[in-house]
Amino acid sequence: MSKKIAVIIGSASKTSFNHLAVKYLQSVAPASLQLNIVEVGDLPLYDRDLDEQDVPAYTRVREAVKASDAVIWVTPEHNGSYSAMLKNAIDVVSRPAGQSLWVGKPLGLITVNASGSNRPVDALRTIAAGAYISMPVAPFAASVGGIFAGAFNEQGELVSEQAQGTLQGFINAYADFVARF
Repeated sequence: MSKKIAVIIGSASKTSFNHLAVKYLQSVAPASLQLNIVEVGDLPLYDRDLDEQDVPAYTRVREAVKASDAVIWVTPEHNGSYSAMLKNAIDVVSRPAGQSLWVGKPLGLITVNASGSNRPVDALRTIAAGAYISMPVAPFAASVGGIFAGAFNEQGELVSEQAQGTLQGFINAYADFVARF
């Protein structure tokens, strides 16, 4: 039986390289993993006052994470860190206080950016280890660079052999990591 993986992408752009990378990842993932993108672009900014109300977008995202066996966070690099959109999703799912749905779910980290920098995933590791999140984080991450230098073709296909190898290696290792839980 395959593990359900909630994939949270910190970009809602119609031309998002992060979405294109996840599309590639879905095509090469082992059968033991079912990668399900959880759309977070419509989430209102987290506000604890909204926890007392019925906010359909909050409920939808929280339920998707709750139903998953594990999670992958995918982010562009925004000013040397992860995206505000991803941070908002992290906040929504970790609340109300004491009811975080992240706790204990194995986490994989991916960044897709121009330089191939690991800064976004390094910052996310700190968040994932926090008391309200408390997720076991894979000791490896995938960093896909060169997004403006030919990593993707005009049809949106990942054509960089280096990036393909990075993502293939990541998803295979992540499948092994998730199987331990």
